[in-house]
Amino acid sequence: MRRCIATEEAKFLFIKETKTVEITDTRCFSLWGDNNIGWIHNGGDNRNGGLLSIWHKEAFSYESHSTTKCYIATVGQHVKSAKR
Repeated sequence: MRRCIATEEAKFLFIKETKTVEITDTRCFSLWGDNNIGWIHNGGDNRNGGLLSIWHKEAFSYESHSTTKCYIATVGQHVKSAKR
């Protein structure tokens, strides 16, 4: 995953079916390969479900979020364009 993020120069990533109840800073930092990130996790039950939104803070300025079992809506701005 980290190689894909680096190769594609990803700034915002959404992963579904994380199949994990808890995500930690350490796990997200390891996944992204950098610690200048923000993230929101909506936990699964170790067999299915689990959503993760993760972004680089230099590209996306987080404001708020809303979650249900089926989605994570992340509100913020693209830093360079200041577009929501």
